[in-house]
This record gives sequence, C-alpha cells and structure tokens, in this order.
Amino acid sequence: MLSNLPLNFSLSMDKFEYKILDVSKAHLKKENFQEELMTILNNLGLQGWELITAEGLSEGSVFWRVAETVDILLLFKRKIPG
Repeated sequence: MLSNLPLNFSLSMDKFEYKILDVSKAHLKKENFQEELMTILNNLGLQGWELITAEGLSEGSVFWRVAETVDILLLFKRKIPG
C-alpha cells in the first residue's frame, strides 16, 4: 500500500503543545469574572491557543448526592511549528 505513495509524501504528523488554565471558585464569584475571562481567552487565541474543552470539578457529599463546582479547568492546544 505505502509503495503507491509519491516519493515526496511525508508520514509526519502535526505536533501540539497543551496548556491548562485553572479557574477557582473564588475567581468565578468575582464581579468582573466574564470580562476578565474573555480578555484572557482572546489573548490566548491571539497566541495560537485553541480551547479544546472546559471541565467543572466538583466536591460534595456522595451520601446526599449534592455537589458544588469548585474549579473549572480549561484545556488548550496549539500546533508546534515545524
């Protein structure tokens, strides 16, 4: 199968680096949280970072099935040139 590929064909794959942004419960309660977060996200976007996912971390009682979001983790990636 591979013998049918052109000689200049490359099997190399893109390489990425990753960044995690941890948004704390205290930060979520700040009055200007959304504006501040948008500024951070836009600056990261200008640097080539792409938001992959956002995941809420919770703590609480399993017995009472009550949980409260205490942190949000934002996972970003960007392509490594080359």
